[in-house]
Amino acid sequence: MSRLGLAGRRRTAARAAVVVLAGSLVLTACTVTFGGPDDATASPGGTSTATGGTASGDEAGTTTIEDIERGEPMRWDVSRPITAESVGLGESQAVVRVPDGAAQVELTLPDGTWSTTAEELTIQPRRGYVSTINVFRTLSGGQAVHDQLVADAEVLGFPRSQVDRWLDELPASLDASRTGGTRERTGINGSNGDVVTSVQISHEPGPGGDESIRLWYAISPVTPD
Repeated sequence: MSRLGLAGRRRTAARAAVVVLAGSLVLTACTVTFGGPDDATASPGGTSTATGGTASGDEAGTTTIEDIERGEPMRWDVSRPITAESVGLGESQAVVRVPDGAAQVELTLPDGTWSTTAEELTIQPRRGYVSTINVFRTLSGGQAVHDQLVADAEVLGFPRSQVDRWLDELPASLDASRTGGTRERTGINGSNGDVVTSVQISHEPGPGGDESIRLWYAISPVTPD
């Protein structure tokens, strides 16, 4: 065989190898991934979100009102809009059936997470979004309430001076002369970023009125303008 013929065959074989390799890359390109399986999650429509992102229709995590009524903790991110549909909320206020009188609540705000136990829980909608989350609980003793509100103040943005003032003014409302009077109510407003917060503190006046102090927290998630 001549040297020219041998060289021609070698060039032909090389070209064939390149074609086979290119075809292999085309066939396998759609399945190439980098990192572990949790780095991205693809939806049937082809859209993917990186770990830490939030898919549409899952604004509040996995907890719905029905989940809460079954005893699961309420874990919602109120630092961004929550659609009413995503949590099973209709067009009117929902009174959540709290199992055994105690629901675990965990709300993520811009600067931290607030956790508490709700004896009662209601949720209000507005224009298709969660507008206000109302959390009710009862504590015994003025000092216990003060300590709780001080702990809440850092995340819910309550002014510490107003919390201290409430405790300073409590003894006057527990005087015997106040027995049978109008229920004492004190409101404290706060905020954390764009999340608006408040707490209403109420108790019976007169001796022993601080043995059952009612706290009504109202947390308003961020909603679209």
